[in-house]
Amino acid sequence: KVVDSTMKKKVRKNLEKEMEKLLRPKPNKQFLGLRPKLYFYNLAGEPKKEKGFKYWLRTKVGEPPVLFGKVNLEYNSDLLRNYAENKGYFKVRTSADSTKTGKKATAEYKVYPAMQYKIKDVTFPEDSSAIAKTISNTKKRSLLKPGKPYDLEVIKQERERIDARLKEKGYFYFSPDYILAKVDSTKGNHEVSIKLVVK
Repeated sequence: KVVDSTMKKKVRKNLEKEMEKLLRPKPNKQFLGLRPKLYFYNLAGEPKKEKGFKYWLRTKVGEPPVLFGKVNLEYNSDLLRNYAENKGYFKVRTSADSTKTGKKATAEYKVYPAMQYKIKDVTFPEDSSAIAKTISNTKKRSLLKPGKPYDLEVIKQERERIDARLKEKGYFYFSPDYILAKVDSTKGNHEVSIKLVVK
């Protein structure tokens, strides 16, 4: 659950949906409030041989129960925090708690994001080398736009875009790893300046 009263409902719901995909282990699948795969797993019991109907029912149709002992609350909290930071919520806090009712246990995670950082400006390599000029000539089609949210995934895509353009220009041994994005969050109010440099 993302706890933030200033965030738009649609943005909050999308963030929760994406974060939910990261949590491990995944709970047993439900259909109309029931867990049929778990039911078939238990119905088959422990097969004596690794073949036959019971073995097929248990391994192909059924699904073993997800045990709460496999849930690592701290690991999942760190995963959620890392994801939020990669999306520009740099001062995020997370908390995790669990409750148990009979045979059923529930893990609840809360994410408290601060305001999302936006891109203030983007600087491309400015030296006089041929490769720097070629990279600077690609900035019109840059994926990094001032005013857009900071997103580590978009930075990675930008590096790959520049790499593809360089390969078209004959820099066949170039790699996206050779482009470094230096991010400065000290300038402006919840804004970052991104400087692309060639390593």
